[in-house]
Amino acid sequence: ALDDDFRAMFLDEARLAARLNHPNVVQTFEVGETHGRLMIAMEYVEGQPATRARRRLTGEQFPLSAYIRVLCDVLEALEYAHGLADFDGSRLGIVHRDVTPHNIIIGYDGRVKLVDFGIAKSAASMQETQAGVLKGKFGYMAPEQASFGDVDGRADLFSVGVILWEAIAGRRLAEGLSSRDVLLRRVEGHDPKIGEVVPGVDPELARICDRAMARLPEERFDSAAELQTAL
Repeated sequence: ALDDDFRAMFLDEARLAARLNHPNVVQTFEVGETHGRLMIAMEYVEGQPATRARRRLTGEQFPLSAYIRVLCDVLEALEYAHGLADFDGSRLGIVHRDVTPHNIIIGYDGRVKLVDFGIAKSAASMQETQAGVLKGKFGYMAPEQASFGDVDGRADLFSVGVILWEAIAGRRLAEGLSSRDVLLRRVEGHDPKIGEVVPGVDPELARICDRAMARLPEERFDSAAELQTAL
């Protein structure tokens, strides 16, 4: 709270989150300061993160088809965020950069909400990420993000691909690996194909997963809407 750089980053990211208004995105109501401390007031979602739902429920209670439905709602949120424009009509260029099962909340009423746009990248951001600072969870990070390259919305689609991979396989993609090994394998494009791990996977679903997780952004789906349609 006493670091000027962190305060500026907090406010910049909070103001960006406050611009987002979509049924599948947790709403930010207010950004400000109270008693000398910065604060964000957000919508309260009564539910559980996708990680816990998958861990607590059986395959019959929460089948793959239900998880794919959840991912379609997440892609709805990403399509909105990626296409959001400023007041003058220019694209804001928002990229979430941390799409993980931890940041997908499934409400008890069945609604799905994507949370934590706190590290989102935007063309309109005033604060630049410090050199050498890698933001996001390594296990779900796109290769270009892991190698400090330029990222666009297709990096988020890679993350959705990893979540889909894990939903099909029933385990973590990065299971048993150190952060260093995860990053090396990711940057080199050596993550195992879902068909190699689950030979009985539906071929079309495997093709969708492989394309979403393509090493090069131009080989992935062009938009969240296109991936959503495929699913």
